[in-house]
Amino acid sequence: MNQHSPRAQTRWKGETYYDQPALKYPHWDWKVSGYIAVAGTAGAAQALVTAASLRDAQLLRPARRGARLIALMGTAAGAAMLIADLKTPQRFYNMLRILRPTSPMSFGTYIFGGFGATSLMSTVNDLPATTRQRPLRLIGKAGQIGSALSGAGIATYTAALLSATSNPYWAAAPRALGVNFAGGAAAMGAAALALWERFGGRDDTARGFEKVAAAATLTHLGARIAADKRLKETGVTDTIADTAPQRRLNAETWLAAGALPLLGYAAGAVVSGRRGRGAAIAGSCAVLVGGMMMRHGMLEVGKAATERPEAGFALAQPSGEGRKDNGS
Repeated sequence: MNQHSPRAQTRWKGETYYDQPALKYPHWDWKVSGYIAVAGTAGAAQALVTAASLRDAQLLRPARRGARLIALMGTAAGAAMLIADLKTPQRFYNMLRILRPTSPMSFGTYIFGGFGATSLMSTVNDLPATTRQRPLRLIGKAGQIGSALSGAGIATYTAALLSATSNPYWAAAPRALGVNFAGGAAAMGAAALALWERFGGRDDTARGFEKVAAAATLTHLGARIAADKRLKETGVTDTIADTAPQRRLNAETWLAAGALPLLGYAAGAVVSGRRGRGAAIAGSCAVLVGGMMMRHGMLEVGKAATERPEAGFALAQPSGEGRKDNGS
């Protein structure tokens, strides 16, 4: 850029308004991060098992039963955490009164409600075959398909919700954040199903879900790399790299939700007998725990970014100009 041009002369040099935060501090806590993790796990489990059942419905009948249980438990726990965060059930009810398709929060509330309803409908499939007449079979099938589609939405809409805010850490890389959330939810959903199958004595189907969990783990790690690249390009990374939440998130992403699950699954694949089975179970547990830690960590880093006014100003600069001009 020509140093005598107007843009060069007005390029941001790191100025802030007396170092005062320019953005509102988000007060979301563990209840919101817990909802993101639990609802994403439940939704992904329903979507994955429904897709897998297209290949062998009879073999995965126990897994579908497990996914329905995970979905119902996730819906109940997620609703409880949302209501607790809103402080009163009336606010949750008010969110359902008006549908705003352009609002991720409004749209997501309906997706979540639809997921709970269709998951409940899908439990009809667990009734004895002799009692399931044609109308009940249609209800069960519609519930299974509906819960799979809405489950996929639950696994990803929270990324749209975060990236639609003005928070620089969440808004800098919306596409990568979406892939990260989708991959993380798929890994957690597959891990939950793998544990269900392992403890049910169905090791063969459990191995299939463990492979999905491992692949999804690699996917969310790849998305994290892409997001970090974008954050660095915009200059947001430079403003929060020294914060404790950012250091914790790095450990949670690459160790707790990355290396430990992959090592567990790798050991489970090459070691036979009880030790291999135990390693695979440990890998699935690491996916679930690490995924929850990573979701909470992302909220905490977002909070830290609002306390650094430079982060918001860096993201607001024209493309490629987010870094401070130190006069060099």
